[in-house]
Amino acid sequence: MRRKFPAAIDLFAGAGGLSYGLQAAGWKPLAACDFDSRACATYRANVDADIFCGDIRKVDWTQFRGKVKLVAGGPPCQPFSVAGNQLASADNRDMLPEFVRAVKEVSPPLFLMENVAGLVSARNLPYFEKRLNELRELGYEVIFRVLNAADYGVPQERLRVIVFGSRSGRAVRFPVRTHGTLARAHRAAGEALEAVPSDLPNPAITTYAKNPVVRPSPWAGMLVNGGGRPINLSRPSQTIPASAGGNRTHILDEDGVLFEYHQHLLNGGKVRSGLVPNVRRLTARESARLQSFPDSFSFHGERSSVYRQIGNAVPPMLAKAVGKSLIAALEND
Repeated sequence: MRRKFPAAIDLFAGAGGLSYGLQAAGWKPLAACDFDSRACATYRANVDADIFCGDIRKVDWTQFRGKVKLVAGGPPCQPFSVAGNQLASADNRDMLPEFVRAVKEVSPPLFLMENVAGLVSARNLPYFEKRLNELRELGYEVIFRVLNAADYGVPQERLRVIVFGSRSGRAVRFPVRTHGTLARAHRAAGEALEAVPSDLPNPAITTYAKNPVVRPSPWAGMLVNGGGRPINLSRPSQTIPASAGGNRTHILDEDGVLFEYHQHLLNGGKVRSGLVPNVRRLTARESARLQSFPDSFSFHGERSSVYRQIGNAVPPMLAKAVGKSLIAALEND
């Protein structure tokens, strides 16, 4: 007998990283929503589900009541991210109320929310708890935890808050880490970047910083222009940001030029100027690899949009891990 995959809807779907991973875990994405037309084009090219491209506040979610087992999504995180201003509810990009509304209108047995770790900072936690209490008032048991995507096979350090909601006594457990243990190491960036398909080079130049900030680690501080950092290829990369594409894109330094420069500065050497030789910024496809997207996943839109879609996405391998936990909760019902 052919297995029937439980249906899910994906709010704030972006390029489709969450849906793609949930699909790999055994879910059937039924519908999705996002406001960015280029991200919607990417989603349609990779996920077999209807996507409404527009204002989520105009969607009547009651049409899915009784049809799906899971409401999932990552409300826009800029109001809560460390990189942003952490304005929370004062920021009109805060879509947490829309997530709550969708759950209320669909009334699924399970929900999943993903967001930045800044959501549980001392400043934002009271507001976050307020929204979670609204979900609890709907009859859900709500649990959350900060997970590192690197612990689930993503070759990138990426801390994210995962929120599970369940009804009818279903027990949802957070996934056991699969990497970063004695039995299995984290995936290194260098391994993930082997034999990457050719892609348009990133045109952003890399120059020595006029006033370098030197930290004990050569992978931190600020040795070059912009916010990008050299990647340590022997371990997971730094978080891939949505602001990448220009000089905030991380840097490949296979010859160790910046490593040597870091030692030079630590030893009291003079600050250098001009272009940094033999280094380059990550291509979009390399960035996608570090987010755990397969090479078959095609992105649509101009270069800056593609980098933004990649940086905003839920890593598919993380989505698969949490998706399996939710499948287990259904099957153990």
